[in-house]
Amino acid sequence: MKIRKGPAYFISRFVLILLVAATFFPLLMMINMSLKKNIAIKMNFLAWPAPWEINWSNYVSAWNFVKHPIWNSLLVCFASLFFIIFIVSLSGYTFGRMRFRGKELFFGLILFVLMIPYNMLLIPNYSLIRKFGLLNSYWALIIPYIAGQQIFGIVLARAFFSSLPKEMFDAAKIDGVTEFQAYRLIALPLSVPTLITVGITAIVSMYNDYIWPTIVLTTGDKMKTFCQIVFNNCAGNGTSDYGMTTAAFVIGTLPLLIITVSCLRYYLQGMLAGAIKG
Repeated sequence: MKIRKGPAYFISRFVLILLVAATFFPLLMMINMSLKKNIAIKMNFLAWPAPWEINWSNYVSAWNFVKHPIWNSLLVCFASLFFIIFIVSLSGYTFGRMRFRGKELFFGLILFVLMIPYNMLLIPNYSLIRKFGLLNSYWALIIPYIAGQQIFGIVLARAFFSSLPKEMFDAAKIDGVTEFQAYRLIALPLSVPTLITVGITAIVSMYNDYIWPTIVLTTGDKMKTFCQIVFNNCAGNGTSDYGMTTAAFVIGTLPLLIITVSCLRYYLQGMLAGAIKG
């Protein structure tokens, strides 16, 4: 049956094109600025540089400026991610497959924490980190990230683990498999897409965080993260070279882009599993 294309069809497509253009326009302008000299940006912001006017030295300067902060961000992200995935998988399996007194109450408390705005926890978290003497160290980032980034993952993992067939685990227990072996040999391999979804969400959130690193890392630039060092530079606490700064943003975006694209298939599977089976 052939569908008639009325005015609503063309209006919806036109609006969709406008939304896509509005989404990608800032990205294109960032790349445009990163290839131009500072004077060219100020004189004609929207114009693309001619091939002989492209200023590749922006990327050389930007790489020297952000290579260490990018390393700091990735180190914190992957150190936190290891514990986040471990805790999420165990907690999700516990809430999804095991039966114990108070399970719904504890899970309700986890959902309650998920509803608390992030900014409301800044002062309590800072007080704890200061009392433990962890300010201006990687642990000042890693420990709060582990505590804060696992909540969404537990909810998603619980939805996945509770959807697995009960008969599969009953058959394994008849064969003498313990609860931990059932988790390690059956549930964990099946949950890889869900855990990758949790991992990508956590890495993007931690890597793009600016507020918390700015609060707990205050001495020098040696330990500062990518977003912290670049945003501080944009705020006027450094060079006013817009070409170099936007080139730094382009370089800093590449690690997240590589991680997300390489795991995109598993990410979509995990989100779909959580949406349908939850």
